[in-house]
Amino acid sequence: MNSEEDEFRRIEAEALRLWAAQTDDDDTQVYAKPWVGLTDEDKKKIATAAGCTEDDDGHIVMEIFRLAEIKLKERNT
Repeated sequence: MNSEEDEFRRIEAEALRLWAAQTDDDDTQVYAKPWVGLTDEDKKKIATAAGCTEDDDGHIVMEIFRLAEIKLKERNT
């Protein structure tokens, strides 16, 4: 056998090993759901339920939601 045939067999064996590793289903996959944040409508409903009124500074309320989402995303990703 020449070195070209040896190299072909090595590549073929590696490809088969990789294919077997990819098709081996051992039920240990982790399926991650993408992060989905709150919509503006969600935020308004929560703010209303929390007792925020029209007189409250809406920018501060929205900033609190933004910071809370950042912290939740850090903890869950």
